[in-house]
Amino acid sequence: MAHHLEPRPMTAYRHPYAPAPAPLSGPVQLHVERHQEQHEVIVWVPDATGRMVPVSRSHADALLAAVPATLPRDLTPQPLVDSRAQVVLAAGVGTGAAAAGIGYGLGQVIAPLAAFASSGALWALALVAVISAAARRPPQTTTHVTNHVDARWWGRATSDTRTR
Repeated sequence: MAHHLEPRPMTAYRHPYAPAPAPLSGPVQLHVERHQEQHEVIVWVPDATGRMVPVSRSHADALLAAVPATLPRDLTPQPLVDSRAQVVLAAGVGTGAAAAGIGYGLGQVIAPLAAFASSGALWALALVAVISAAARRPPQTTTHVTNHVDARWWGRATSDTRTR
């Protein structure tokens, strides 16, 4: 490509006011008419950013074939709680109730047995303590204690204790 400051031969130079060459013969075809000549329709489709862009119909059909159509949604009302979740919940509640019932029943049976065993052991220890205390008791001696109290006026008293 030639630089704009390079000298050019005089033959290639055209004066700015020189008459223009004769136009080409034949009809003039615009860019828009070129698509109409091929009978291809232009459609407007949204692009990735949401703007509408012109695309030829054949390209739009290829885009539709490449992107699968979305199926319509099922808008029928769904149950409030899933049926499988209901079954699982019922099984859990039933198992918990059965376990609580068994635990309560075993507690009612075992609690008196435990109380009898522990209170029986307590009574046995008390009996052993009484028997051992009776066996260690020294022989009894008789002690006589005499208390003599003399009451006087104004709340005065004297006492005398004698042991024999």
